[in-house]
Amino acid sequence: MLYTLRNILRDNWEWRGQIWHLAVTEMQKEVRGTALGWVWLLLTPAVYVGVLWVAFAIGLRSGDPVNGVPFVVYLTAGIIPYQYCGSMFTGGANVYGRYSYLVNRLRFPIPVISTFFTLAHTLTFLITLVLVVLIMIIYRVPVSIHLIQFPFLIVIMFVFWNFWSMATSPLSAMSKDFHRLIRALSSPMFWISGVFFDINSIQIGWLKTVFHLNPIAFFISASRASLVEDYWVWERPEMLLPFVATFIVMILLAVFMQHRVGPEVADVI
Repeated sequence: MLYTLRNILRDNWEWRGQIWHLAVTEMQKEVRGTALGWVWLLLTPAVYVGVLWVAFAIGLRSGDPVNGVPFVVYLTAGIIPYQYCGSMFTGGANVYGRYSYLVNRLRFPIPVISTFFTLAHTLTFLITLVLVVLIMIIYRVPVSIHLIQFPFLIVIMFVFWNFWSMATSPLSAMSKDFHRLIRALSSPMFWISGVFFDINSIQIGWLKTVFHLNPIAFFISASRASLVEDYWVWERPEMLLPFVATFIVMILLAVFMQHRVGPEVADVI
């Protein structure tokens, strides 16, 4: 297992130039051939946030401030991280099927595929954060010292979803049923990840812990803590500790899957 982890880290370091190039190429695919180009990276989530705001704040009349934060700001600070996490939850679990031509290249290390795919989506996430900043400026939501934890959170998000992809992509390659399961879970995940409500406000202790075992819920809560709610993540151990446990399990699972199943992926793709 340690030997496999060392190989994963070594391959990512030795192929760092190709990882960056492939990540940028992956981003360009999303906007290539469009008139508005990179504007779509902001326009798409802006429309999504606008529709949800109209539905909840106007249609359902449930747009009151949450923890003192205007609802549209609170919603945007949750939607943007969710779109990144949601795309990695489904897309990251099938990168070997998506890039089968790279899997079948004998000299191309397959863990690198997960890394450049995750990096591409992380860079897109950084661009879409501009929308959060614009909404905060419009509603005059101040920035606090807690913002300094956000860069560290982004790094943690990248590492987690990279290992998630390494752990689940071999399973998707071996079983189409597993990939269908991941896709089936994507919609429920949207509703139980705290996009529209504060998970920390749940009064039932064990249920709150179950929610915090969901890494997407943690990332949304931690993003809001950094951007609009102004508290340190470690001040909420009931939120942090379940995620730490999930994070460690994900790393171990990724290394195990790369060790046991990774070498066989090329034979089934």
